[in-house]
Amino acid sequence: MENMVTVFLFGKKYEVPDSLTIMEAMEYSGYQLVRGCGCRNGFCGACATIYRIAGDRELKACLACSTRVENNMYVATLPFFPLVKEVYDMEKLKPTQTVMMQLYPEIYACVGCNACTKSCTQSLNVMQYIAYAQRGEFDKCAEESFDCVMCGVCSSRCLQTYFATYSIVLSVLARSDRSTSFISIAASL
Repeated sequence: MENMVTVFLFGKKYEVPDSLTIMEAMEYSGYQLVRGCGCRNGFCGACATIYRIAGDRELKACLACSTRVENNMYVATLPFFPLVKEVYDMEKLKPTQTVMMQLYPEIYACVGCNACTKSCTQSLNVMQYIAYAQRGEFDKCAEESFDCVMCGVCSSRCLQTYFATYSIVLSVLARSDRSTSFISIAASL
């Protein structure tokens, strides 16, 4: 017999096995997932989710495909919200700090609250790689943000609404040794 836990999915109470991920618990509870369920392995970031455990004040961010349910977990997926996507030609673009300022001025409004890093589903130091991007240190930014799955949780939690996600793309593309392999990523965003 499986151990059951109580979860609240979109405000409704369900009893689910404690061995399930949040995504599996949604399906177990009868939800048919048609979006927000890409790779199911923690790589695509499509299932960005926020949750809170009853009695705990902290709002946590995670990927629903790789986070196990807990008793008295209140779950809500992040809605789609459009990010500003700048269009540029990588053949003509010179990777400089000035270019970053022109394309992503929002990152310079960072107040250093660290909400982005605390909410990162991949446990990346988001605030650090944004600082690298601000200073034009694109190699360091690309290295620090290399495991980013672009789920957008950091952007959704930012007090100044800077958009870390697309500044990563520019930094990664600016690296000459990796630029060709990431062009398809930027084009698909």
